[in-house]
Amino acid sequence: MKTIVGITVRGAGLALALTSVQACAQPVEQAATATRAAQTAPAGLTRQAFLKRQAERLLARDTDGDGMVSEAEFLAAGGKQGTARRFATLDKNADGLLDTAEIDAMLTLRFARMDGNGDNVLTAEERAAVRARKGKPARDATVS
Repeated sequence: MKTIVGITVRGAGLALALTSVQACAQPVEQAATATRAAQTAPAGLTRQAFLKRQAERLLARDTDGDGMVSEAEFLAAGGKQGTARRFATLDKNADGLLDTAEIDAMLTLRFARMDGNGDNVLTAEERAAVRARKGKPARDATVS
């Protein structure tokens, strides 16, 4: 390990600094590693990130904090026509609650339908195609 000696003169005082070259190089190496990881990361939304984000959005409707979304919570946050029918479809065991297993199953199927090439990454183009099929305007490509 190399050590660099630096001498600084200020006024009447003299300061001596010893700096390890290895310590100085670590932030640069960490930044380079992060850059390489970003370059090799898939350009799009991974299956895992999609499931996490969508589950968080759905569980945000859980106003009583029990970890499940009741039909009343779902309907209160829905605001769309056919929301009750949609809830009934998602509630596979018909207990009036969407639990994490039902949410995960629904989101996994949704992701599979959206992922046109089956690579477990949703690209901006795949998301735009889904919006077009639903008759919705395309979003900015930077928004995921």
